[in-house]
Amino acid sequence: MQPKQTKSKATLWFYVPLWLLFVYLYFQILAIGPNGSGNIILGGMYFVEFGVHEASHMVTAFLPSILCAAAGSIGEMTFTWLLAYAAFRAKSYFAGAFTLLWVMLAMTSAGNYMADARAQQMQLIGLGSDPKHDWNYVFGQLGWLNWDTFIGGTVRLLGDVAGLVGLIIGLVVIIGIVFRPNQVRGTTAT
Repeated sequence: MQPKQTKSKATLWFYVPLWLLFVYLYFQILAIGPNGSGNIILGGMYFVEFGVHEASHMVTAFLPSILCAAAGSIGEMTFTWLLAYAAFRAKSYFAGAFTLLWVMLAMTSAGNYMADARAQQMQLIGLGSDPKHDWNYVFGQLGWLNWDTFIGGTVRLLGDVAGLVGLIIGLVVIIGIVFRPNQVRGTTAT
């Protein structure tokens, strides 16, 4: 009986600090402004997102320009949602909690970019020497430019909800370990 309790305690001592890190990241993402964050963890995650953003533009370059412009942010969000889907499909719920924070980061990034469509005050980084503001172009073409802050705020809010759901799922995993110590990550501990 002792080895089972030891394993669940070890698992608990692993997950609790990690979950506290998730809470910290959640609040760091909430505080991100239009020009990003100085947090090194979020910076690493965003570096991957930026690569996906630019790759999405390149992969969709043959499509009409409005779709190609929107593809960068849509690619970022889709990439993180696919990571979350893969984690939950594999029943790796704690990993799923983290990926939902990554979804939050992607949606915060996209929402900030969308909300900046009229003001165009964000520093743009692109492959060319004079990058264009994707969402200024997209919303301008659709006649939605006056709705930029509303659309961007809504995208960001949906991301905040995804991050909060991730924190709740992580907490549920921890509570499950506390109240069912013989169960570790959905399988019976031996």
